[in-house]
Amino acid sequence: MSIISELFDDARFVMQYRRRTMPIQKELDCHAPRPGDLAPDFTLTDSTGTGTITLSDFNGKKPVALVFGSFT
Repeated sequence: MSIISELFDDARFVMQYRRRTMPIQKELDCHAPRPGDLAPDFTLTDSTGTGTITLSDFNGKKPVALVFGSFT
């Protein structure tokens, strides 16, 4: 298979995927916070797994940055 035909196959896959997922994304977007909104409060397990951290505990004390991903 040539590189050009592989690129077209990839593009076709992406377009089909987007057509399937866009209605779902639009439905989820209507529930998402808007820029400037306060973040909803939540509680997560800390990095050691022994305690919990709640977002509202930091309100007015220090900035909070959430990072979703892998550090490998």
